[in-house]
Order: sequence, then structure tokens, then C-alpha cells
Amino acid sequence: MIPDELHLTDSGRETLFKLLSKGVLGCLLLYALFPIYWMILSSFRTRAEITAAEPSLFPFTLDDAADIVQDPSVLPTLLEYENYLTMWDRFPVFDYFVNSLIIASVTTVFALAVGCLGGYAFSRYRFPGKIGVGGALLGTQMIPGILILLPMFLLFVWIQETLAIPLIDTYHGIIFVYTTFTVPVAIWMLRGFFDSIPNAIEEAARVDGCSRFQALVRVVLPMAAPGIAATGMFVFLTAFNEVLFASVLARGDVTPFAIGIQSFETQTTAYWGEMMAASTVATAPILILFILFQKPIVEGLTEGSVKQ
Repeated sequence: MIPDELHLTDSGRETLFKLLSKGVLGCLLLYALFPIYWMILSSFRTRAEITAAEPSLFPFTLDDAADIVQDPSVLPTLLEYENYLTMWDRFPVFDYFVNSLIIASVTTVFALAVGCLGGYAFSRYRFPGKIGVGGALLGTQMIPGILILLPMFLLFVWIQETLAIPLIDTYHGIIFVYTTFTVPVAIWMLRGFFDSIPNAIEEAARVDGCSRFQALVRVVLPMAAPGIAATGMFVFLTAFNEVLFASVLARGDVTPFAIGIQSFETQTTAYWGEMMAASTVATAPILILFILFQKPIVEGLTEGSVKQ
């Protein structure tokens, strides 16, 4: 028998549960943020420090930390900024980043345009084969991309030779591919958000004189804005980080950042410092964008799971 004084009270159990929950979440957060921390840390190191047998997990030694506490102005002298200066001259990093922004942004616009219409149709209409079409949309996401790469490449070659429409190594070609892959996910995500909007609100708008399309644009889409923001962020990141199809269908002047950054690794050496610096510079705008739109994105991710 356990003595009564060893039993936890209800408040004690709640406090213990909160501590355990925060501990688990803290470990998961540390696991998720450590690669970003290591990327930033490596961007301020020399190649010898990065490839050392036992690299340090901290940017400064204890003596350096003591000097910073005494005189914070010495901090810039302890950091290695050369990687951020040389990366621009070694490879066209800025062009790679702009290409990724163009491709990802246009893909997001097209995917959201089609996804909003498709998700609304699945949410509001009943039509023959609705379940089958929905299953087919999800089925496209279960096919490995490597199985589609070769047929897609051959299709692009045939179109170029037959119809004289260049698709390989062009913006519109890779945007078409990314839009094709992201539209099914966008439709299913937005369908859940549209399901959470009561039909009565839309019917009231139609009673006031709105057509079906006007009710969608003026009432439904504004109410689904958090869900659209969450879907748009998902599509944008998917297009921005894709590597497989871009490595074959987007070279030359349209090379995206995910492929262009591989230029820092040559046959003779790898410029790890410049690579980490370029990755940090490219990651910063995406993180800032996510922080600015964090509230609608989180609201969209939570609201889409509840059907009213």
C-alpha cells in the first residue's frame, strides 16, 4: 500500500502533467531548431573549423564570452563575416534566390486559384463520381515523384519538338509541374476550410442578391482567409524547396536556389561556410514571412479541422 502522504493531489497531477508536457515540447523544439542553429553557426566559421574532428557546439569559448560581457563592442571582431561577403562573388546566389521566389510565388497563385474553386465545388456540390475523383486526387500524392520524372521529361521533349513550345529550363515549364503537384493538396485542404463555414451565411448572401460566384468571392473566401493563408504557405514552401524535378527541368537561367546552392560543392572542394551563409540568407526572408503571417496560418490550420 502507498502511504496517503505520497499520493498526488489533483493540482499536483496537473502541475506534473504540465511540466512533463513542456519538457517533451522543449525537446521537440530543440530537435527542430538545432539544424537551423548549426547552419547559422557554421556560416560564421572557417572551413577548417567546420570540418574539424570535434567541432564546438558553441560560437565562443569561455574567455571570449567573458570578453563580450565586459565589452560587447568586441562581438563583431569575434565573428567570421567573410563567408557572407565571398558567397556573392563565387556563384550567382541572388539570381538563384530570385528564381525560387518567382517560381514559388506564381505556383502559389495558380494553385490557390484552382484550389479555391475545386475545394468549394467539393464542399458545396454533389455530382456523380465525387468520391472517386476525391480519391484520385489523394492517390496522386501517393505516387513517388521519381516515377513521374522520366515520363514528364519525355512529354516536355515531345511538346518542344512537335508544338515548338519550350518547356524544359523555363519558368512556365517548372511552374506547370509544381502547380500540377500542389493543386490536389490545395483542393483537399481548402475543402476542409470551406466545410467549416456554415451554408446559412452563404444562403443569406444569395437572398440579398448575390450570385453563387459573388457569394464565394465576397463572403466565403474572406471567411476562409486563414485557411487560404495556411494552404498558400504550404504550397509556397513545397515549390521553394523542391529538388527532384528542378534538377532536371529547371537549369540554366531559371535554376532555383535549392539546385543552385549545390554549386558550392565542387569536384575538388566544398565551400561549406559560403553554403551555410547562403542558406541562412535565403532562410531569413521565409522565416520573417512566416512570423508575419503566423496568426492567420495557425488559425487556418486549427479551423480547417472543425466542421460546423
